[in-house]
Amino acid sequence: MKRDTPFLPWQTLYGAIIVTAALIALGSFVDYPLSSALYDASNPFALFFAAYGAIPAPLGCVAAGTLFVCGRDRDRKLAGTLQSIGGILVLLVGALLVCFLPAVYLPVSPVVLGVVGLALSAGTILLIRRLAQGADRAVINRVALAILLVILCELAVVNLIKVCWGRPRMRLVVSHPEAYFFPWWQQGTALKESLLAAGVAADEFKSFPSAHTANAATMLLLGLAPLLQPRLRRYQKALVTFGFVWTAVVALSRILLGAHYLTDTAVGFLIGFLSVYLICGALFRRRNRSG
Repeated sequence: MKRDTPFLPWQTLYGAIIVTAALIALGSFVDYPLSSALYDASNPFALFFAAYGAIPAPLGCVAAGTLFVCGRDRDRKLAGTLQSIGGILVLLVGALLVCFLPAVYLPVSPVVLGVVGLALSAGTILLIRRLAQGADRAVINRVALAILLVILCELAVVNLIKVCWGRPRMRLVVSHPEAYFFPWWQQGTALKESLLAAGVAADEFKSFPSAHTANAATMLLLGLAPLLQPRLRRYQKALVTFGFVWTAVVALSRILLGAHYLTDTAVGFLIGFLSVYLICGALFRRRNRSG
């Protein structure tokens, strides 16, 4: 008897671990030559996904905040009001990130990117409100909690490892005469300390693992939609497949820009995937009696 999430069977967990292990093993040998061959700092495809590849995480905050508002207890005024305030705050944080983060990566007017961000946020709010119509309040709140916990978990794990590991990015190795390549299993703290003193930005030592890829993997949370609207169950596999494809495309874009190596993206994916699998499995536990 196996335990599944609502949309990721246990076979998918094993498959993800096996594929990630294979990519890490491959990357242990080809990280540097692969990145050298693919590196293209001006690639428009990669720049676009640098700006919007991680968008599932902040849009997930918009979605979670909207669901918290929709799932408030209308009979208990104080509790409902407090939940609405919390939901609105989460929504606003996500919307602000959607509006302003792309400007870090794209040489486009911040006003234009802000308008795009507002449109994406507004579209997410309208879509989530529609999905929540008629859904059970307990389910709405549990889906909102799952989305928020997944995002917080993957962000915390990725950034904790980044700070401790200090692996220099490929673009730094290419551009700085004193920088050199580190395999994924070695920490780059010694080089980091010397180059930070020389004025190199701390962000250049956050290669391992890839936060963009971990954030992109939260797109798998689309698989929760049928819990709100059961009629969408026939599209569940397509939604989850889209999440995997999106994550793979974002991972490739990070290698093209020299922001990450293959092993960085593989570990970033695994952190994002496990966050989704374990948290959704805990909140939406069900049994599969086929085995």
